[in-house]
Amino acid sequence: MNTKSLLTRIGVPVLSLGLLGGLGATLATSASASTLPAAATLSASAQPSTATVVARTHVPGVPDTTVGSTATGSYEDANGNMTTNPTLSVYGPVWAIDDVTNTYRVTPLGNNDYAVDRLVNGSFVSFAQPNTGLSTVSPLDAVKGQLHGTISYVVHSAKGPDASALLPEQPLGTGSHAQLRQLFPGIADSDISGGSDWVFAYHTAHGSMTQRYDTDSTTWGNITG
Repeated sequence: MNTKSLLTRIGVPVLSLGLLGGLGATLATSASASTLPAAATLSASAQPSTATVVARTHVPGVPDTTVGSTATGSYEDANGNMTTNPTLSVYGPVWAIDDVTNTYRVTPLGNNDYAVDRLVNGSFVSFAQPNTGLSTVSPLDAVKGQLHGTISYVVHSAKGPDASALLPEQPLGTGSHAQLRQLFPGIADSDISGGSDWVFAYHTAHGSMTQRYDTDSTTWGNITG
């Protein structure tokens, strides 16, 4: 799952499941959000304590991790980089590389706290099955598909969000916390909480898979080719 770092790091979702109204509503919301201009504000950002802010950024080369002991031969380390050394794994086995657009919706909660809902839309190229570790590579190419996801955070910030500070294009593999530090200038990782209620849906020409934080990984399905 993406973010999990984006699974764990991201993590994906803090749209509550009740607010989402199911995965279908999640994907519909994600699709509509993708039409927003890069790093655009939905309403006046001159009053960050009362205004809802929406900003968008594109992130290439995101390692997509899975859970458990799946052995894909690639792992994500503490810096968000891929490694073949399992002893350096922090965020888990990597099974795909994602190219995504993250749309952040920021809602003030009061007392300098902000709810941040992240909608993820993009594509992935997989080289291993996320739930078995077996290769998905065909004689012609790796397995490609589309992904959509949600994940939520709470950010504590005295200054509030600045949509114009979020880079429209991120460096390769930039993590979600680094993006939030752009969106909320001056915060530290310790000011970010949440990120554990992720939901990701993956679709290929031959099937689909949904990874949810509140279900056992054995029920997710698989991307096999």
